[in-house]
Amino acid sequence: MGCSQSTAVEPQKGSLTQRLADRVSNKSIKQRLAASQQASEQAKLEKPKPQVFAIMRNGHEVIRGAQLDLKELIEAGDLDGAHVLWEKHSKWMHLHMTMEEGNGSDGSPKGMFKVLNEKFDGIVEKASLSDMHDDLHAKEKAISEAFAAKNIRKVQSEFAAYDSINLSHLNKEEGIMMPKVQEMKKMGVPMKKLMIQELLALVVDSPDFEFFVKFANEILEKHTGGMPRARVWDHALWAVATPDQWTVWDAWIKETLKPETYQELQDAIAG
Repeated sequence: MGCSQSTAVEPQKGSLTQRLADRVSNKSIKQRLAASQQASEQAKLEKPKPQVFAIMRNGHEVIRGAQLDLKELIEAGDLDGAHVLWEKHSKWMHLHMTMEEGNGSDGSPKGMFKVLNEKFDGIVEKASLSDMHDDLHAKEKAISEAFAAKNIRKVQSEFAAYDSINLSHLNKEEGIMMPKVQEMKKMGVPMKKLMIQELLALVVDSPDFEFFVKFANEILEKHTGGMPRARVWDHALWAVATPDQWTVWDAWIKETLKPETYQELQDAIAG
């Protein structure tokens, strides 16, 4: 007994069935193209843009991260290791403070404090931020003396006080500075020009600038806080660098970061 076989019937060209199939196919293609275009536009929106004042804001995360490492070494009684890191932390922080305080001259580069005082009716002076820096310098001297004396107990007690005061100081600065940075943006202040001429110019020619870049990357890559802190800081540096400067700074960054972190930066720049 023979088995019957069914044969698929192809819709004839121009038939109702074929026209309906063509419409469905065209609709599907249009939907895919629209989805692809939407995804492309979304990707463009999500690509990070450099935020030049991350050089200052994430600079605070360098300080916080270094202090976490110092606290761990000091509590473990590693006097030598803590002393080495303390010297690096102090050097880095003084460079950062220079970008805030300026060099004492009346003209440019002014530093962040003077810029804010001029634009916002002496806001930094009223908040006594410079006085807080003076207090920190006194505490730093006491810690350095304790390290020189190899007195671990004194180092532990002096650092505990310093750690608390400095973290409070960072929080107070951020509470004042960051809202005013946003206000300056809304006022149309050229933020890139401001960073280059009034802040970065204070340290960029320092013999310690290579250290400044490398130490920041070392600490920010270790202490991410769940965020791409190193990439954001470096992206800001890229945004304010001349091509010749970036050739040098990029080499320092590449030497310091893990390959995957460095690639994140390259992807952000390419975007």
